[in-house]
Amino acid sequence: MRNLLNGSSLINSEENEMKFLTNIGTSALLALTLAAVVALSGCSGSNKTLVVPDPSATIGLPTPSAAGPVNTYTGTQTPGEWSFTLDNTNGKFSYQPVTYSATATSGTTQLVNGFTVLSNGGLALEVEGRAAILLPGDSTNAPVFGVPQTECYPITGRLRFQYLGSIGQYGTGGGELPYGGIVASTDTTGASWAFEDLEGNYGTGPASFSTTCSTSSNLSTIGFSGTKTLLNDEWFQNGQLWTTSAPTANTQSNIWIGPTGFFVADQSDPTYSTPTGSSVVGVAEPSSALTTSDIASTSKSYLGFIYEPGNTGHSIPTSTVPVSFTGQASAGLSGEEYLNNNVTQTLDPTTAMSISLGKQDSTYNGRYTSVSITVLDPNQGCTTAGKGTAGVNADGYIICTFSGTAMVGNPGGKYAIFINAINYATTKYAVPPQAMNIYLFQQ
Repeated sequence: MRNLLNGSSLINSEENEMKFLTNIGTSALLALTLAAVVALSGCSGSNKTLVVPDPSATIGLPTPSAAGPVNTYTGTQTPGEWSFTLDNTNGKFSYQPVTYSATATSGTTQLVNGFTVLSNGGLALEVEGRAAILLPGDSTNAPVFGVPQTECYPITGRLRFQYLGSIGQYGTGGGELPYGGIVASTDTTGASWAFEDLEGNYGTGPASFSTTCSTSSNLSTIGFSGTKTLLNDEWFQNGQLWTTSAPTANTQSNIWIGPTGFFVADQSDPTYSTPTGSSVVGVAEPSSALTTSDIASTSKSYLGFIYEPGNTGHSIPTSTVPVSFTGQASAGLSGEEYLNNNVTQTLDPTTAMSISLGKQDSTYNGRYTSVSITVLDPNQGCTTAGKGTAGVNADGYIICTFSGTAMVGNPGGKYAIFINAINYATTKYAVPPQAMNIYLFQQ
């Protein structure tokens, strides 16, 4: 696996590749949070004051309870709220779309090679009681990222959450690599929340806004509704960029935070028949800079999914495939997809991929904005697109290297890696490029 991609002779790409990608449009992830500004401006007269505890105290979420074997996760499917339960005691699962309601699905589960195999052909990957990724059906479905928020946590001090925006299909002449972060604080009960210092690669947002957290049926949500937004150029409907002014009057926005700091948010309009809105996925900023070499240590292994939204204009279906990665020290991470997207089978060497995180941001711990991803490129998609970096590796295979952005955290003492990229290689289809999300959990 390592020899397929290492030792490459690369042709230099254009210096402004990332600038091209990040200047295409406005980010869906900032629309999620900025919508609260106008929608919640009426709250400014509230006399409920947020109480920030002693600044010398440890910053962060309360110490979580031990994870149990049965957990209900709430999250988003880029966009649209979902709820799903994984019962590891009785080997059962159930899931239900909430925003865009559909019949609930349930069945049995089997643990195979670290993944939870669902009896209906789907998959799940779980950090038990902390976060989970659901593939609801075959690989042509988009993944659902969820966390089990069962209470309104009070935060000690102020805590920054960093996240990546969901990527819709790559449109004509443009693509998105949205990322950002926001600082949260609460009152001593966890019911009142204040957000501030919104920032990201698509500009900054308001100085601050407030909202509330509520609990029902043992599930908690930090929710708000919005009718206006400062950013209205990027809003996805059924995976495609939607240019109509958004959010709409009926948009509902929700944030969920897992007990160890996994972060997910959804902003969608339930009055539309197809998913309309945006979402973000991320994690609390680590308390200190991460050691990048440790993330890619040879002792580290990761499981996850690669999600590539479909492109209706070129009849390309959505693809969500299970992957396995291992650390390769200074060479970064190296991984492959499972043969036929089946975790009971071996890894497929024709899907070999390497990831180098690059340099960590000097201000924000766990943020990497110069990620380098190398994949096999038998159809010479890099050359066709005129983007990325085309080359040939030491074994004579054509490869393509392209840029990405990563947010990395260490909730519960294990790494979680979230990556956005635009894949210019065409290993599956003859039309480049494809938007790409990579979600990895350390095992």
